[in-house]
Amino acid sequence: MRIQQDRRRFVNLLCGTFAAGSAATLVPQLGLIPRAMAQSTGYRALVCVYLAGANDSFNLLVPRDSESAGSRYDTYRSTRGGVNSSSNSSGLALAFNSLLPVAPANQPIGFGLHPACADFSASNGGTQAHSGLKTLFDTGKLAFVANVGPLINRITRDQYEAGAPRPAQLFSHNDQELLWQLGLTDATSSLARYGWGGRLARAGNFSTLSSGLSSNISLAGSARFLVGDGVMPYQLTTRGIDLLDQYSQGASSSNFPTARRALLNDLLDDAQAGPYGREYAAIFRRSLSVGESLFAQLEASTGQLSTIFPNNDLANQLKMVARLIKLGRNSLGAQRQVYFVRMGGFDLHDGMFTGGNVATTGHGALLTQLNQALGAFWTAMGEVGAQNDVTAFTMSDFGRTLTGNGNGSDHAWGGNQLVLGGQVNGNRIYGTYPQLRVNANNNAESEWSFSRGQYIPTTAVDQMAATLSKWMGVTSNANLDAIFPNLPNFGTRDLGFMQA
Repeated sequence: MRIQQDRRRFVNLLCGTFAAGSAATLVPQLGLIPRAMAQSTGYRALVCVYLAGANDSFNLLVPRDSESAGSRYDTYRSTRGGVNSSSNSSGLALAFNSLLPVAPANQPIGFGLHPACADFSASNGGTQAHSGLKTLFDTGKLAFVANVGPLINRITRDQYEAGAPRPAQLFSHNDQELLWQLGLTDATSSLARYGWGGRLARAGNFSTLSSGLSSNISLAGSARFLVGDGVMPYQLTTRGIDLLDQYSQGASSSNFPTARRALLNDLLDDAQAGPYGREYAAIFRRSLSVGESLFAQLEASTGQLSTIFPNNDLANQLKMVARLIKLGRNSLGAQRQVYFVRMGGFDLHDGMFTGGNVATTGHGALLTQLNQALGAFWTAMGEVGAQNDVTAFTMSDFGRTLTGNGNGSDHAWGGNQLVLGGQVNGNRIYGTYPQLRVNANNNAESEWSFSRGQYIPTTAVDQMAATLSKWMGVTSNANLDAIFPNLPNFGTRDLGFMQA
């Protein structure tokens, strides 16, 4: 028994220590615990787009009713220190007429999206037009979840100030990013070994494919979000698979790759005296097999796309995700997959505006990359016939202060996230979009903020994540509660932004 426990601990440590998706970096890619195929039929995938550093999402989605005194937009403009301009360099508000107008079907007023969210064209040996976030929202493919963040229970400002339970280490990047990825509010619990994407895969029995490829895949290195009990995420880069150089079987190039591979196979075939050595050899061999198989399929025509993506890091990650989705549903026999990509740079304590074009500089430059990456990804999903099978969504550390600090914003709590897909009930804002006031304390309106406009969330990460998990086929309350232990604390378990 002790040997078995030590062996399991060794495998878990090994899986968490090495961080790449091929034998070049010795990563195991197979779940070691047998699992059944998902019970739901058909293919579905979630794509988590993590915006690292905390996106200032109250400038992504803005009230746009009128410029009249007392309007929702006027409150926003005033709270954010006025419209940013050469004469008001500390202002954080966007001009009314620069906002791209949208009319959410479930809201009494109009809203506006950041001007970076427009349609665009990408060029690479040709030019291709793509829809931006505004068009995707207008056509019902995109929705927003307003003022969402980690919560233990729904909490008012009075309760907060009286010491009611709240997530640990609020306003800390590392801690809050971890809580978002865990779907928990206690990073010390036994469940915190696993992210909610990994717990979802385990609860839904998302099977390892026949090739050995995991159901959970990261394009952004190690991600706790994807790790589950027996769910070991596969990692690769935007370049694809990093194979062992000069070790390919049957290669005819110089430097004796065939002989090297034969020697490597002999080493792996050697009898190992202890369980650690045997397990290490087995993991290494499986990793070689998975990497070489996937490499060949990505290089083949069936692993290519004609969609033209812009050349930025997030777009390159999503392009590889699109290629893997094409293979997963068409060639590899996948039923359920979960992906993780990541974009940094959002910790804008300074430089929200830099005096240039508001859509392409400062915060706008980041949102332009996000807009273009998601727009091209949506086109690619159309190319492979998977728009109704794939849902992309954002997560970010936290929202940011409404008031500025000179030319940026600081750490806050609740913020807005987006959800994109063919089965999204779009053109709507879910949850309660706040009035954007400082020192708000109105229980009747669920308006609770602090002195700089740091909003207490009115929707929990658990609710947003459970809605996505339910769409992925985990429908029983018992299973959802096992994934998200705090979910029973909130009245609404399904926010309604996904079709059945």
